[in-house]
Amino acid sequence: MKIIFGYYDDEDFGLTPYPDISSPDKKDFASFEEYKKEEEKAEEYRKFLITGIMEDFQYYELIEDFLENLKELKAGKRKKLEWDGQAFQYEITLSRVEMMHTIFGECEEYPKWSCRFKEFEKVLKGWKKFLEMDRSEESFVKVEI
Repeated sequence: MKIIFGYYDDEDFGLTPYPDISSPDKKDFASFEEYKKEEEKAEEYRKFLITGIMEDFQYYELIEDFLENLKELKAGKRKKLEWDGQAFQYEITLSRVEMMHTIFGECEEYPKWSCRFKEFEKVLKGWKKFLEMDRSEESFVKVEI
């Protein structure tokens, strides 16, 4: 799965960041069920992981501080890290990142969701790299997870 961060020129707001996830190609799957499962996974990643990162880590400096906390986790100085963002609350261990919606909590529309730590870290670092770039329609970052 590839995640692409880029900009589009919005008529009202100017250059606006957007995420895109490469859609799976039906021919790459042995069955429609496998394809559908991968498509649903991509939608979950868009709804939770990408939305969370873009909403909760809007500034380069915030990501820098947060990455320091992740370093402590990786060094064994912490067993887990809890983080409250605007969109989601995070519970992070070296194996998983669990996310729960900040306003709605755990509900049918927003169940508790998780992904692997390495995926979260890779997407967050890709987002950070994107924020470091010039604001331009030509600027984009691809992250493969």
